[in-house]
Amino acid sequence: MQTNRKREWIEKLETLLKSEDITAAAVEVRMIRQEYETLLGREKETARQEFIDEGGFSKEFEFHKDAEDTQLEEILLRFQDLKKAHEKKVVAEQLRHLELKRGIIEKIKALGDIQSQPGRALKTLKDLQTQWKDAGAVSTHVYKELQNEYSKAVESFYYSLDIYKVLQDHDFKKNLELKTALIEKLNLLSQQNSMKEVERLIKIYRNEWDEVGPVPHDKWEGMKTLWRNGLDLVYARIKAHYKTIEDQKEKNLALKGELVEKAKALLEQMPTDEEGWKKSTEALLVLQKDWKSTGFTRKGKNEQAWNSFRELCDRFFDAKNQYYSVLKEGRSDLKKQKLDLITKAEEWSTSTAWKETSDKMIRLQADWKKIPSVGLHEESRLFHRFRKACNQFFDSRKKHFEEQDAAASDEIKRKEESLAQFQTFALSGDVAKDKESIKQMCHDWQSGGAIPPKDRKRLNDIFYQHIDSLYQKLDVNQNELALIQFANKLERLEKEDPEGFLLQKEYDHIKKHAEQTHLDILKYENNLGFFKSSKSDNPLLKDINDKIAQEKEKLQALKTKQKMVREVLNRVIA
Repeated sequence: MQTNRKREWIEKLETLLKSEDITAAAVEVRMIRQEYETLLGREKETARQEFIDEGGFSKEFEFHKDAEDTQLEEILLRFQDLKKAHEKKVVAEQLRHLELKRGIIEKIKALGDIQSQPGRALKTLKDLQTQWKDAGAVSTHVYKELQNEYSKAVESFYYSLDIYKVLQDHDFKKNLELKTALIEKLNLLSQQNSMKEVERLIKIYRNEWDEVGPVPHDKWEGMKTLWRNGLDLVYARIKAHYKTIEDQKEKNLALKGELVEKAKALLEQMPTDEEGWKKSTEALLVLQKDWKSTGFTRKGKNEQAWNSFRELCDRFFDAKNQYYSVLKEGRSDLKKQKLDLITKAEEWSTSTAWKETSDKMIRLQADWKKIPSVGLHEESRLFHRFRKACNQFFDSRKKHFEEQDAAASDEIKRKEESLAQFQTFALSGDVAKDKESIKQMCHDWQSGGAIPPKDRKRLNDIFYQHIDSLYQKLDVNQNELALIQFANKLERLEKEDPEGFLLQKEYDHIKKHAEQTHLDILKYENNLGFFKSSKSDNPLLKDINDKIAQEKEKLQALKTKQKMVREVLNRVIA
């Protein structure tokens, strides 16, 4: 955007170099120069601030102008040379015009001697007045004096010669109208908001006033008083305007002084931690923003105040850079620790061992919180990477369990429908056929997907109560029924525990129970030694033998179950 602005100025200046009206062009050139110098100052300050923000020191900053700057300044120098040449030419022309106008004044003065030919004298005067108007401008330093001398010469001519009264009255009346109109224009300047326009117009009106001829004697004093009063009011307004500007400059200087004092206060209380530096930096940036929004003061004072403020800012940012330089050295080890955590998080982010990895990830997050910050910018970058890895795992886990829940919901519905069908099953009377049907019902029940433990227990309780009731109606002894029920249990465990943990637990439980039963048998058999001499019908001997038989039957059942579990385990592990 700034480069485009400079290009526009360059194109405008190239056009102004070709302008025939150098004076008018100079006004536009001056405005462009002021805008360019303001823009260049902002660019320089912005570049300097960026240099400091990137770790540079203010004293080492060097500003490099771009190609547009070089081209602009070259054109401005060309225009300056053109303007000097023009001014030199104007001065020469003004001197020539001055000599010409002085000659005209002398000729007008000489007309006072031609009283015998007033008509010829009047015509000569009109010609000389035309020559006066066409003679061109003179220096402003001599303009007023020269114009007064001209006006006096003309007035002297009119008042000393008694020439054509009617023509004279006509001229007086016309001049009166012109001067009255100028007074009205002068009074309207009070409604003009632009003070530069007021200054421009009042110069024009004064020139026109001086160029208008005399008015009737009885009107002149009143007319002159109105004109003078109008001028006084306009100049008083101009003076008040510039006084207001000067007063505002003084206020601006006071405001800038307050900003300098606030900057000093920040330097007197240097921060001791990163949060403090952040707050102090924000406070100083606010002061810099306020400085930019504060208007100009008088040139010398403005530069002095700016140098003081800039020097304080430089000292602050130099101290800040030094603080962070030392801080950066101490943070290298902390950064390494956090990078180690990130490496682990990224390594585990694709894991499907949900419980184990969840615990690991939670421990990583706890460890992360224990490590101090490595700086605002670096901390944000590292944490973003760490959080991304953690989120990847937990989002995958969430999706996995949501899919499981959806599948479980369908499986619950299927099992409830199956349960309703099983409950309508009736025994046929053929025991072998009914056993096979019940076994198939159990197999069908165990097929399908997994469901939550709570629902699995509820539905299994209902189903196996129904199965138990069906077996009880069949001609099946208790031992056979127990083995059938145990086989159903193993099939259920095999389905619910594909890794075999529950089956191994069941095996260990039966093994322990079998070992205890074997010990009990040995204990009872040892007790038989006390009854060697007893009769075979001894009640105590009979009771021990019964217990030994029961325990052996129990041990045999446990070994059968143990074998059944081992077969299932071998199938699962294989």
